[in-house]
Amino acid sequence: MKPTLPLKNIKIIDFTRLLPGPLGTHLLSQMGAEIFKIESPKRMDTTRYYQPKINDVSLLFNALNHTKKQCIIDYETDEGYKEIVKIIQSADVLVEQFRPGAMKAFKLDYETVKNINPKIVYISITGYGQTGPNSLKAGHDLNFIAENGLLSLNKDTRGTPVIPDFQLADIAGGSYMLIAACTTGLLAQKLQNKAQFISISLADASGSLATIPNAMLHGGMPYQKTPILSGMLVNYNVYQCQDKKWIALAALELKFWNLFCEVIQKNHWKTDNTDTLIAGRFDKKKLEDLFITKPRDTWVELFKNHDVCLSAVKELEEVNCSDNKNSYGAPFDCFEG
Repeated sequence: MKPTLPLKNIKIIDFTRLLPGPLGTHLLSQMGAEIFKIESPKRMDTTRYYQPKINDVSLLFNALNHTKKQCIIDYETDEGYKEIVKIIQSADVLVEQFRPGAMKAFKLDYETVKNINPKIVYISITGYGQTGPNSLKAGHDLNFIAENGLLSLNKDTRGTPVIPDFQLADIAGGSYMLIAACTTGLLAQKLQNKAQFISISLADASGSLATIPNAMLHGGMPYQKTPILSGMLVNYNVYQCQDKKWIALAALELKFWNLFCEVIQKNHWKTDNTDTLIAGRFDKKKLEDLFITKPRDTWVELFKNHDVCLSAVKELEEVNCSDNKNSYGAPFDCFEG
Protein backbone atom coordinates (compact mmCIF):
# COMPACT_ATOMS: atom_id res chain seq x y z
CA MET A 1 0.00 0.00 0.00
CA LYS A 2 1.11 3.55 -0.72
CA PRO A 3 1.39 6.07 2.16
CA THR A 4 -1.02 8.99 1.89
CA LEU A 5 -1.83 12.25 3.65
CA PRO A 6 -5.61 12.21 4.22
CA LEU A 7 -5.85 15.93 5.09
CA LYS A 8 -3.77 17.15 2.17
CA ASN A 9 -5.14 20.48 0.85
CA ILE A 10 -7.09 21.09 4.08
CA LYS A 11 -6.35 24.54 5.48
CA ILE A 12 -6.65 25.09 9.23
CA ILE A 13 -6.47 28.44 11.06
CA ASP A 14 -5.04 27.88 14.53
CA PHE A 15 -5.72 30.50 17.22
CA THR A 16 -4.65 28.16 20.05
CA ARG A 17 -1.80 28.50 22.52
CA LEU A 18 0.04 26.44 25.14
CA LEU A 19 -0.50 22.65 24.79
CA PRO A 20 -3.98 21.27 23.94
CA GLY A 21 -4.70 23.03 20.64
CA PRO A 22 -1.10 23.37 19.41
CA LEU A 23 -0.36 19.66 19.87
CA GLY A 24 -3.65 18.75 18.20
CA THR A 25 -3.04 20.97 15.19
CA HIS A 26 0.53 19.69 14.95
CA LEU A 27 -0.81 16.14 14.72
CA LEU A 28 -3.29 17.30 12.08
CA SER A 29 -0.34 18.71 10.14
CA GLN A 30 1.18 15.23 10.25
CA MET A 31 -1.95 14.08 8.41
CA GLY A 32 -1.26 16.61 5.68
CA ALA A 33 -3.22 19.68 6.79
CA GLU A 34 -1.77 23.14 6.19
CA ILE A 35 -1.78 24.99 9.51
CA PHE A 36 -1.74 28.77 9.88
CA LYS A 37 -0.76 29.55 13.47
CA ILE A 38 -2.17 32.97 14.35
CA GLU A 39 -0.69 34.97 17.22
CA SER A 40 -1.50 38.49 18.25
CA PRO A 41 1.55 40.56 19.22
CA LYS A 42 -0.49 41.43 22.33
CA ARG A 43 -0.88 37.79 23.42
CA MET A 44 1.92 35.63 22.06
CA ASP A 45 1.98 31.92 22.78
CA THR A 46 3.74 31.74 26.14
CA THR A 47 5.42 28.44 25.28
CA ARG A 48 7.74 30.61 23.15
CA TYR A 49 9.40 31.59 26.42
CA TYR A 50 9.62 28.13 28.02
CA GLN A 51 12.98 26.61 28.85
CA PRO A 52 15.03 24.83 27.66
CA LYS A 53 15.99 26.84 24.60
CA ILE A 54 18.47 26.36 21.78
CA ASN A 55 19.56 29.51 19.94
CA ASP A 56 16.87 31.38 21.89
CA VAL A 57 14.14 29.08 20.52
CA SER A 58 12.00 27.14 23.02
CA LEU A 59 12.23 23.41 22.34
CA LEU A 60 8.61 22.93 23.42
CA PHE A 61 7.30 25.72 21.19
CA ASN A 62 9.33 24.40 18.27
CA ALA A 63 8.13 20.82 18.82
CA LEU A 64 4.49 21.92 18.84
CA ASN A 65 4.62 24.45 16.02
CA HIS A 66 7.52 23.85 13.64
CA THR A 67 5.25 22.34 10.96
CA LYS A 68 3.00 25.43 10.82
CA LYS A 69 3.02 28.75 9.00
CA GLN A 70 3.46 31.23 11.84
CA CYS A 71 1.54 34.49 11.40
CA ILE A 72 1.82 37.32 13.92
CA ILE A 73 -1.19 39.54 13.19
CA ASP A 74 -2.84 42.17 15.35
CA TYR A 75 -6.39 41.25 14.44
CA GLU A 76 -7.76 43.97 16.72
CA THR A 77 -6.67 46.56 14.17
CA ASP A 78 -8.57 47.21 10.95
CA GLU A 79 -5.62 46.17 8.81
CA GLY A 80 -4.95 43.01 10.82
CA TYR A 81 -8.63 42.06 10.85
CA LYS A 82 -8.82 42.34 7.07
CA GLU A 83 -5.80 40.05 6.82
CA ILE A 84 -7.47 37.46 9.07
CA VAL A 85 -10.72 37.68 7.08
CA LYS A 86 -8.79 36.94 3.91
CA ILE A 87 -7.28 33.81 5.47
CA ILE A 88 -10.68 32.70 6.77
CA GLN A 89 -12.25 32.98 3.33
CA SER A 90 -10.03 30.21 1.98
CA ALA A 91 -9.90 28.06 5.13
CA ASP A 92 -11.61 24.77 5.92
CA VAL A 93 -11.27 24.76 9.70
CA LEU A 94 -10.79 27.37 12.44
CA VAL A 95 -9.64 26.29 15.91
CA GLU A 96 -9.65 28.61 18.91
CA GLN A 97 -8.87 28.09 22.58
CA PHE A 98 -10.13 31.20 24.35
CA ARG A 99 -12.75 31.41 27.07
CA PRO A 100 -16.35 31.85 25.84
CA GLY A 101 -16.96 35.37 24.55
CA ALA A 102 -13.35 36.24 23.75
CA MET A 103 -13.61 35.53 20.02
CA LYS A 104 -16.83 37.55 19.84
CA ALA A 105 -14.93 40.51 21.25
CA PHE A 106 -12.46 40.09 18.37
CA LYS A 107 -15.36 39.81 15.86
CA LEU A 108 -14.19 36.26 15.14
CA ASP A 109 -16.96 34.23 16.80
CA TYR A 110 -18.73 31.41 14.97
CA GLU A 111 -21.71 33.46 13.76
CA THR A 112 -19.41 36.11 12.30
CA VAL A 113 -16.95 33.63 10.79
CA LYS A 114 -19.61 31.50 9.12
CA ASN A 115 -20.89 34.64 7.36
CA ILE A 116 -17.36 35.16 6.06
CA ASN A 117 -17.01 31.48 5.10
CA PRO A 118 -20.32 29.54 5.00
CA LYS A 119 -18.49 26.21 4.89
CA ILE A 120 -16.18 26.69 7.86
CA VAL A 121 -15.72 24.02 10.52
CA TYR A 122 -15.34 26.04 13.71
CA ILE A 123 -13.88 24.26 16.76
CA SER A 124 -13.81 25.89 20.18
CA ILE A 125 -11.69 24.39 22.97
CA THR A 126 -12.54 25.57 26.48
CA GLY A 127 -11.93 24.34 30.00
CA TYR A 128 -15.54 23.77 30.98
CA GLY A 129 -17.69 24.26 27.87
CA GLN A 130 -19.65 27.16 26.41
CA THR A 131 -22.31 27.40 29.12
CA GLY A 132 -22.80 26.50 32.76
CA PRO A 133 -21.51 27.84 36.08
CA ASN A 134 -17.84 27.10 35.29
CA SER A 135 -17.79 28.21 31.65
CA LEU A 136 -15.87 31.44 32.36
CA LYS A 137 -13.70 29.92 35.06
CA ALA A 138 -9.93 29.83 34.52
CA GLY A 139 -8.25 26.47 34.75
CA HIS A 140 -5.35 24.24 33.82
CA ASP A 141 -4.86 20.51 33.43
CA LEU A 142 -4.69 19.92 37.18
CA ASN A 143 -8.03 21.70 37.72
CA PHE A 144 -9.77 19.71 34.99
CA ILE A 145 -8.63 16.30 36.24
CA ALA A 146 -9.44 17.35 39.81
CA GLU A 147 -13.02 18.23 38.91
CA ASN A 148 -13.76 15.26 36.62
CA GLY A 149 -12.53 12.66 39.10
CA LEU A 150 -9.36 11.51 37.31
CA LEU A 151 -7.01 12.91 39.96
CA SER A 152 -8.85 10.98 42.69
CA LEU A 153 -7.94 7.76 40.85
CA ASN A 154 -4.22 8.53 41.12
CA LYS A 155 -3.30 8.38 44.81
CA ASP A 156 -0.28 7.18 46.76
CA THR A 157 -0.41 4.59 49.53
CA ARG A 158 -1.46 7.29 52.03
CA GLY A 159 -4.42 8.31 49.90
CA THR A 160 -2.85 11.58 48.75
CA PRO A 161 -3.68 12.54 45.12
CA VAL A 162 -0.53 12.41 42.99
CA ILE A 163 -0.05 14.91 40.16
CA PRO A 164 0.70 12.95 36.95
CA ASP A 165 3.94 13.76 35.14
CA PHE A 166 1.96 14.29 31.93
CA GLN A 167 -1.12 16.28 30.99
CA LEU A 168 -4.21 14.06 30.85
CA ALA A 169 -6.93 16.63 30.17
CA ASP A 170 -4.85 18.79 27.83
CA ILE A 171 -3.81 15.92 25.59
CA ALA A 172 -6.55 13.30 25.85
CA GLY A 173 -9.37 15.81 26.24
CA GLY A 174 -7.91 18.52 24.04
CA SER A 175 -5.33 17.45 21.47
CA TYR A 176 -6.81 14.07 20.54
CA MET A 177 -10.41 15.22 20.83
CA LEU A 178 -9.49 18.05 18.45
CA ILE A 179 -8.42 15.50 15.84
CA ALA A 180 -11.78 13.73 16.17
CA ALA A 181 -13.66 17.03 16.06
CA CYS A 182 -11.78 18.21 12.98
CA THR A 183 -12.20 15.04 10.97
CA THR A 184 -15.86 14.51 11.90
CA GLY A 185 -16.57 18.21 11.35
CA LEU A 186 -15.09 18.06 7.86
CA LEU A 187 -17.19 14.97 7.11
CA ALA A 188 -20.35 16.62 8.42
CA GLN A 189 -19.63 19.77 6.41
CA LYS A 190 -19.22 17.70 3.27
CA LEU A 191 -22.43 15.74 3.85
CA GLN A 192 -24.54 18.71 4.95
CA ASN A 193 -22.84 21.39 2.86
CA LYS A 194 -22.97 23.95 5.67
CA ALA A 195 -20.81 25.35 8.46
CA GLN A 196 -20.23 23.29 11.60
CA PHE A 197 -19.62 24.40 15.19
CA ILE A 198 -17.99 21.94 17.61
CA SER A 199 -17.32 22.71 21.27
CA ILE A 200 -14.72 20.75 23.25
CA SER A 201 -14.65 20.91 27.06
CA LEU A 202 -11.28 19.76 28.39
CA ALA A 203 -12.83 18.67 31.69
CA ASP A 204 -15.70 16.75 30.11
CA ALA A 205 -13.78 15.22 27.22
CA SER A 206 -10.96 13.86 29.36
CA GLY A 207 -13.47 12.45 31.83
CA SER A 208 -14.03 9.59 29.40
CA LEU A 209 -10.66 8.21 30.53
CA ALA A 210 -12.50 7.04 33.63
CA THR A 211 -14.97 4.92 31.65
CA ILE A 212 -14.18 1.65 33.45
CA PRO A 213 -14.11 3.14 36.98
CA ASN A 214 -17.38 4.96 36.29
CA ALA A 215 -19.06 1.81 35.00
CA MET A 216 -17.96 -0.07 38.11
CA LEU A 217 -19.07 2.74 40.41
CA HIS A 218 -22.56 2.81 38.91
CA GLY A 219 -22.67 -0.94 39.34
CA GLY A 220 -21.93 -0.59 43.04
CA MET A 221 -18.29 -1.64 42.76
CA PRO A 222 -15.87 1.23 43.52
CA TYR A 223 -12.84 0.84 41.25
CA GLN A 224 -10.23 0.95 44.00
CA LYS A 225 -11.91 -1.99 45.74
CA THR A 226 -12.09 -4.25 42.69
CA PRO A 227 -9.14 -6.22 41.33
CA ILE A 228 -9.53 -5.59 37.61
CA LEU A 229 -6.77 -3.28 36.30
CA SER A 230 -6.43 -1.44 39.63
CA GLY A 231 -3.18 -3.01 40.83
CA MET A 232 -4.80 -5.63 43.03
CA LEU A 233 -3.97 -8.51 40.68
CA VAL A 234 -0.45 -9.94 40.84
CA ASN A 235 -0.63 -10.77 37.12
CA TYR A 236 -1.39 -7.12 36.27
CA ASN A 237 1.26 -5.22 38.17
CA VAL A 238 4.72 -3.68 38.19
CA TYR A 239 7.82 -5.24 39.72
CA GLN A 240 11.29 -3.96 40.52
CA CYS A 241 14.25 -5.80 39.03
CA GLN A 242 17.80 -6.41 40.20
CA ASP A 243 19.10 -3.22 38.57
CA LYS A 244 16.39 -1.10 40.26
CA LYS A 245 14.53 -0.82 36.97
CA TRP A 246 10.95 -2.00 36.57
CA ILE A 247 8.91 -4.55 34.66
CA ALA A 248 5.22 -4.24 33.77
CA LEU A 249 3.44 -7.59 33.76
CA ALA A 250 -0.04 -7.42 32.19
CA ALA A 251 -0.83 -11.12 31.84
CA LEU A 252 -4.49 -10.35 32.46
CA GLU A 253 -5.98 -13.26 30.52
CA LEU A 254 -5.18 -16.59 32.06
CA LYS A 255 -3.65 -17.93 28.83
CA PHE A 256 -0.94 -15.27 29.22
CA TRP A 257 -0.46 -15.90 32.94
CA ASN A 258 -0.24 -19.65 32.55
CA LEU A 259 2.32 -19.31 29.75
CA PHE A 260 4.28 -16.92 31.96
CA CYS A 261 4.30 -19.59 34.66
CA GLU A 262 5.59 -22.17 32.19
CA VAL A 263 8.46 -19.96 31.05
CA ILE A 264 9.61 -19.29 34.61
CA GLN A 265 9.10 -22.98 35.44
CA LYS A 266 6.45 -22.32 38.07
CA ASN A 267 3.74 -24.61 36.78
CA HIS A 268 2.21 -24.84 40.25
CA TRP A 269 1.28 -21.16 39.93
CA LYS A 270 -0.98 -21.83 36.96
CA THR A 271 -4.70 -21.39 37.53
CA ASP A 272 -8.10 -21.49 35.86
CA ASN A 273 -9.58 -18.85 38.18
CA THR A 274 -8.50 -15.20 38.04
CA ASP A 275 -9.70 -14.60 41.61
CA THR A 276 -6.83 -16.73 42.90
CA LEU A 277 -4.43 -14.06 41.54
CA ILE A 278 -5.77 -11.25 43.72
CA ALA A 279 -2.94 -9.96 45.91
CA GLY A 280 -3.41 -11.52 49.31
CA ARG A 281 -4.85 -14.71 47.89
CA PHE A 282 -1.69 -15.08 45.83
CA ASP A 283 1.40 -13.96 47.69
CA LYS A 284 2.65 -11.01 45.66
CA LYS A 285 6.02 -11.24 47.40
CA LYS A 286 6.72 -14.41 45.43
CA LEU A 287 6.72 -12.36 42.23
CA GLU A 288 8.65 -9.52 43.85
CA ASP A 289 11.31 -12.01 44.94
CA LEU A 290 11.37 -13.52 41.46
CA PHE A 291 11.85 -10.32 39.45
CA ILE A 292 14.49 -8.92 41.81
CA THR A 293 16.82 -11.81 40.83
CA LYS A 294 17.58 -10.50 37.32
CA PRO A 295 18.11 -7.14 35.60
CA ARG A 296 15.12 -5.72 33.70
CA ASP A 297 16.52 -6.28 30.22
CA THR A 298 17.36 -9.88 31.04
CA TRP A 299 13.68 -10.47 31.78
CA VAL A 300 12.69 -8.75 28.55
CA GLU A 301 15.10 -10.95 26.60
CA LEU A 302 13.80 -14.08 28.31
CA PHE A 303 10.22 -13.34 27.27
CA LYS A 304 10.80 -11.75 23.87
CA ASN A 305 9.55 -14.85 22.02
CA HIS A 306 6.71 -15.60 24.42
CA ASP A 307 3.31 -13.91 24.23
CA VAL A 308 2.76 -13.05 27.90
CA CYS A 309 2.23 -9.24 27.89
CA LEU A 310 5.48 -8.34 29.67
CA SER A 311 7.18 -5.01 29.01
CA ALA A 312 10.07 -2.94 30.28
CA VAL A 313 9.03 0.20 32.13
CA LYS A 314 11.16 2.56 30.07
CA GLU A 315 12.43 5.90 31.26
CA LEU A 316 11.63 8.81 28.97
CA GLU A 317 15.29 9.04 27.96
CA GLU A 318 15.20 5.46 26.73
CA VAL A 319 12.10 6.05 24.65
CA ASN A 320 13.51 9.17 22.99
CA CYS A 321 16.74 7.34 22.15
CA SER A 322 14.95 4.37 20.59
CA ASP A 323 13.60 3.86 17.11
CA ASN A 324 10.08 4.60 18.35
CA LYS A 325 8.40 7.84 17.32
CA ASN A 326 8.64 10.43 20.05
CA SER A 327 5.63 12.09 21.59
CA TYR A 328 5.57 14.86 18.98
CA GLY A 329 5.74 12.60 15.95
CA ALA A 330 2.77 11.25 14.03
CA PRO A 331 1.15 8.51 16.14
CA PHE A 332 -0.43 6.96 13.07
CA ASP A 333 0.34 5.90 9.51
CA CYS A 334 -2.14 6.39 6.68
CA PHE A 335 -2.28 4.34 3.49
CA GLU A 336 -4.46 4.25 0.43
CA GLY A 337 -5.64 1.20 -1.48
